[in-house]
Amino acid sequence: MKGVAGTIVGENPLLRKRFMKRNATPFSNRTKVLALATALTSFSFLSVSCMSNNVMELLAQDTATAVIEKQDVINSINVSGTVEGSSLVNVTTTLIQKVESLHVDIGSYVKKGDVLCVFDSSELQKQYDELKKTMDNSDALKEKNQEITQRNLENAKKEKTNMLAQAQRAIDDAVKARDTAYQRYNSLVSELNSISVTIGELEAALANAADEFEQASIAGELELTKAKSQAVEQEMDMLNSQFATYDSAIQSARDAYAATERTADSSIQSIQDTIDMGQFETQDNFTTQLESLAKSIEECTVIAPKDGLITALNITEGSIPTKESLMTIEDDSQLKITVQIKETDILNVKEGMEVIVQTTATGDEEFTGKVSRVVNIYSGADPYSGAEGGYTAEITIDSKGTNLLIGMNAKAKIILERSDDVIAVPYDAIDENDDGETVVYIAEKNDEGLYTAHAVPVEIGIESGYYTEILSGELQEGDVVVLDPLCMEDGAELRITDDEEATN
Repeated sequence: MKGVAGTIVGENPLLRKRFMKRNATPFSNRTKVLALATALTSFSFLSVSCMSNNVMELLAQDTATAVIEKQDVINSINVSGTVEGSSLVNVTTTLIQKVESLHVDIGSYVKKGDVLCVFDSSELQKQYDELKKTMDNSDALKEKNQEITQRNLENAKKEKTNMLAQAQRAIDDAVKARDTAYQRYNSLVSELNSISVTIGELEAALANAADEFEQASIAGELELTKAKSQAVEQEMDMLNSQFATYDSAIQSARDAYAATERTADSSIQSIQDTIDMGQFETQDNFTTQLESLAKSIEECTVIAPKDGLITALNITEGSIPTKESLMTIEDDSQLKITVQIKETDILNVKEGMEVIVQTTATGDEEFTGKVSRVVNIYSGADPYSGAEGGYTAEITIDSKGTNLLIGMNAKAKIILERSDDVIAVPYDAIDENDDGETVVYIAEKNDEGLYTAHAVPVEIGIESGYYTEILSGELQEGDVVVLDPLCMEDGAELRITDDEEATN
């Protein structure tokens, strides 16, 4: 019967039992054993030979030992996400005036009360002045109000037409760009098919060439034709990679059109309502309109509602807003990461758990944090972003005085449980004896200058990727434990040789 690495196990019952147990080890645990060689940073290595008067002398199987030192044992799960502000606010407006001046850009830091942008208020001011003047002439009050309101309605309709025309042009341009790309791609497909036919004809002609001169001529033409085929394929690949971008641009343009139409219709409906209510209009109605205009004029100066960082900007100077949100402000005084949690891990993740965070930009520097929120509702995969489905959690980072920035890619380690400064041994130093007890074999030097293996029953605790905590047992710092004790039994004699001496 063959054992590990082709070793003859024979009929020795102890070896046969250990062989069957070792080969029944789950794959995940075997992976831990294989990875051990690169992870034992706190152990010194020795080699050991099993010796006995029975079949063990034939095995002479070298294994490894390790010197026990206290260390931290951590059981954790790894997640990833993007650094975000702890809260954000979308700055919105119902105005459809042009942006007269813009005082911020993406990445600008603002404080509450800072001026973000200013809209052109000249038309609103004109309406206000005319309405105020009309109120002073009580005889023409109602007539003048209807005139102003009707003009406002016509202006709003014209503005809507102009804005929708501008938004439609953006859609048309996006569609044209996409269609041009598809036409070019189809043209290249036809061209590639034609080239493929030509290549086939040239290859056939080359095979039937009458002499070397004809072969050389055909071979040269064939090479040029294949080069042309390759160039066409490269252009097709480039166009193919851009199709998704073209489709996204079209959708964005259509969304902008819809937002523009909603904003314009809201303004028109508001003016129309004013006209419809004109028959009930009194001096108080004019006062209300003046107050509304005064409020709109005041709102032409947009101020920051909170401190934070500008992370999205949807307007430029001279433009008219086409989206409901002008810009986004994120609070960077407290950062967080939203991460996906696998179904197999979600029940183990609790609010308040310690988290260690690293980012690509900051390298090996570690930041601490805590799980601040666990969402126990499953979300499906996102077909557009490619994000996998699962449960989510929010990690609040202790980011004050750090170099962390919003948008950085981050990896986080959620600490499920840990034990600090405890006795721990490598995973594959743990064995099970014939009585079903969990044991660790320690090597103790005897009077003959050799070592004797002693099985020490232990109780195990937390298990990390490579180490297992020892809760109880007679293990101490400095003890030498046998790794992967396939051929071990209590009382076996061992010869231990330092690797460095053995090499020399």
